[in-house]
Amino acid sequence: MLAVPKKNGKIRICLDPKDLNKAVLCENYPMPTIEDIAIRLHGAKVFTVVDAKNGFGHVKLDEESSYLTTFHTPFGRYHWCRMPFGISSAANA
Repeated sequence: MLAVPKKNGKIRICLDPKDLNKAVLCENYPMPTIEDIAIRLHGAKVFTVVDAKNGFGHVKLDEESSYLTTFHTPFGRYHWCRMPFGISSAANA
């Protein structure tokens, strides 16, 4: 674990989840092509924009998955309740 200060004064917790990523089973979902998307837009009248900048923090982990993200600090053990950055299956969430 490494604590890094952000520009806004808050602390960012950095972990290396390489051991967890080796054990995670990922389902693959191919990215649709622009042609595939264009066909589905025919007749659409309403569009929206989504800012997914902090999307990882919006994905809630179930209890079993949450315990897999446990990490040790000088102050005790903690685990994430929401998807931490760096988990290989997060892109599929």
